Amino acid sequence: MKNIFRLFNIFILLLIVLFIGLNYIYIKEETNFNKNKLQKLTDKTKYINEYFSINKAFIFSLKDILTNNLQINELSHPAYSEIKEKEDTYNILCVLDNIESSLSGIGKLEELDLDIVQELHSVLYLKPLFKTILNSMHDIQWVYYTSAKNFLYIAPSNEVWKKDFLTNIYKKESWTEASPSNNPANELILTKLYQDSAGKGYLATLSLPIVNNEQFMGVLSIDIGLKTLNSMIHQDNLSGELYLVNEDNEIIASSENFKLNDVLEQNNTTFELSIFNDMIKLVYIENHKEKTISIIKNSLVQVLLLIFILSIIYMLCYLIILNRKVEKLANRDSLSSLLNRRAMRRESEKLVNIANRYNQDISLLLLDIDLFKNVNDTYGHHIGDLTIKEVAKILSKNTRESDLVSRYGGEEFLIMLSNSNSKSAYSLAERIRKEISNLSIENTDLKITISIGCTEYKKEEELDSFINRVDLLLYKAKDQGRNQTVEG
Repeated sequence: MKNIFRLFNIFILLLIVLFIGLNYIYIKEETNFNKNKLQKLTDKTKYINEYFSINKAFIFSLKDILTNNLQINELSHPAYSEIKEKEDTYNILCVLDNIESSLSGIGKLEELDLDIVQELHSVLYLKPLFKTILNSMHDIQWVYYTSAKNFLYIAPSNEVWKKDFLTNIYKKESWTEASPSNNPANELILTKLYQDSAGKGYLATLSLPIVNNEQFMGVLSIDIGLKTLNSMIHQDNLSGELYLVNEDNEIIASSENFKLNDVLEQNNTTFELSIFNDMIKLVYIENHKEKTISIIKNSLVQVLLLIFILSIIYMLCYLIILNRKVEKLANRDSLSSLLNRRAMRRESEKLVNIANRYNQDISLLLLDIDLFKNVNDTYGHHIGDLTIKEVAKILSKNTRESDLVSRYGGEEFLIMLSNSNSKSAYSLAERIRKEISNLSIENTDLKITISIGCTEYKKEEELDSFINRVDLLLYKAKDQGRNQTVEG
């Protein structure tokens, strides 16, 4: 029972260590998870910011070329002579290195004033830079200039745009939000998502107003497709949802499905990063269930290793306790739980050697239950065994841990007392004898007495000689009438 209790305590202790270890592993992996998450989000933010910054550089390069062209008097572009009229519109289709562009306007050429003509010549010179932008790896859907004078220059395009289409251009957010009435500072703007009327799906537009000599001329625009925006925020194994939103929290891209004009509720937002001068934000909403599963998967090897180590420790403890139990069974009498004869002799040799080395006193008591055969014959072996156990309890109770107590024979007991002379040994023997004489055995009227031999160790004496002397004293006690202690 004691060993089982000890093993149970060890199990509980290891269980506590396991819970502490699991908690430590989880916290450690959660910290690593958060660091990796932050790094991925930071890298993604840099990538998106770089994408928009390059497009900003494109659109400002277009602005610089256009405003410079507008400053040149009598600027002439050779393609201007190829402009054709059709009903109430004029247009031209241009091709440069397989990049098609078109210019379409409302009105008749002969009715255009000189300022419009100069602007047409200036805009046609944007064609090489349009080609460069479209050939870049930025997957631009459209690049175009919308003039306040009712014409549009756009690429890639081989369309001759009709008056209705050109009129609707001025109703789009890329024009209305960029024009001076809504943008008095003439800043670069990013529109929300909208459905492209020319069939290229959902787009967001970067638009920049063009002002020449304090006169609003038109708007330069670059259209970016939703597919491109979504590809920039693919999850990278992040346990949550990613969104790209504008200043009004309207979603313009997401790793999840969303609808046009959806506004992101950010009550559960766990992380937010500003991009492109705060025009857009990268928002990350963490999925705690996915996060927990991910952390558990990442820590599984460490958890298994911890369980393995604790299991090994438990098995080692079990083997140690089992080994001690085996040793105890080998050294203890099974009935009385006292040392058996073999163990007693081994331990007594050690105690004798210590006594010789340090000149210490030791004494021996040899005890024998009187007329024990009559107990077995009269009451049976069960009572006989019970008597042995009760006597053994009295011996154990009255001796010290440093003393050796053994069942030396059937009803014989040998006690070696460390640091004890014959006088103190005799006093102990008498105390034991009297206590045993008052012993009551259950369901019997049995009176137990005991005879004791008592002697003190002689320096350099052999153990067998020591035991033989106390044995002779025991026999003397029996010859003298039993139930007594004989000292010698």
